[in-house]
Amino acid sequence: MKSALVLASFLGLLNSAQALTLRYVGETSIKTGTKFDKTVIGGLSGMVWQDKTLYALSDDKGKAGEPRFYSFDLKIDKSKVELTPKKVTFIRGLPKENGQPAFIDPEGFARLPDGDFLISSEASTDKKPRTKPRVFRVSAEGVWKSDFVIPEKYIPEPLGKQTKGVQNSQSFEGLTTLDNGKFVFTALESCLTQDIVEGADSNGDLIRILKFEDRGAQHGYYTPTAEYAYHVDALKSSDKGPELFRGVSEILAISDSKMFVMERGVRANGKGWTNAVVIYLADLSKASNTLALDKISDAKINLAEKTKLVDFETDLVKERGNKVVDNFEALSWGPTLPDGRRTLLVMVDNNFSKNETTELVVFAVEGE
Repeated sequence: MKSALVLASFLGLLNSAQALTLRYVGETSIKTGTKFDKTVIGGLSGMVWQDKTLYALSDDKGKAGEPRFYSFDLKIDKSKVELTPKKVTFIRGLPKENGQPAFIDPEGFARLPDGDFLISSEASTDKKPRTKPRVFRVSAEGVWKSDFVIPEKYIPEPLGKQTKGVQNSQSFEGLTTLDNGKFVFTALESCLTQDIVEGADSNGDLIRILKFEDRGAQHGYYTPTAEYAYHVDALKSSDKGPELFRGVSEILAISDSKMFVMERGVRANGKGWTNAVVIYLADLSKASNTLALDKISDAKINLAEKTKLVDFETDLVKERGNKVVDNFEALSWGPTLPDGRRTLLVMVDNNFSKNETTELVVFAVEGE
């Protein structure tokens, strides 16, 4: 009996140490141009699963309507996936900036236990004055409540030559929460201006993952407490064309030290644009805290470790055929499958383009 117990314990340790893997389950799509409640569904760049509902944020900046997010019914039956819109909520009440309506480019999306949502917004350095990257909180009805305090090194100079801060439309692309909202992480799509290195295309950018902690009302609620550097893959070429850009399009926390990171590359070919999409497992446990560093490109630091989980161009040919890889921008946990496995949801931002489709791909998460 004792030897059987030892063997069972050993097997349990093996199972607990099983590497995390993603198994394709199925997918569905929403045709570009689909309308719901007098809006066009598209630009879905962030999402969150809660209360048996999938909430998805549109990054519409006025092209097809007001900033908004949708509520969907999601059903997964073996390999069959169904996504049905049931409500649209508009984002309202943002304070004016310089006497003008606030500019937002909503990208990241998360939800807190009390029902409030968090939204990250990219900056526009083309505007005069330049706008700031933001993480802000809205009610369940979409009404603005407050903004996070963003470290000064992320904020571009309002006018004149830009020497610091986020690059144009390449800032807080990813957003995720942990421990019932106690911690919030946001990730840059590309490196800060002060971290640009000439010739970095051959090596890949160093982007920053910023961690906030809810310190309570006396400390201004969410406060930056740590920051980690993550190395994006270098640009690659294939028979589908050369990559012209690669950055982080989304993150999703697994634990206090591990998260999914989705890298998205943009390819050019004779027929237009396609994307290269890879999901990694990032481990922050040995990464240096770079919060105090204004510039990291020449600092001696430990980077986040990364392990490739799935490459959409090469690893899903059997499951998805020769589908063009579109602009995947959103990650979320999904419903638990009947066998107990959690699901990972991956969504396309179709850019409101007739050449792209809003796709939702479902993976089962195994291991760890």
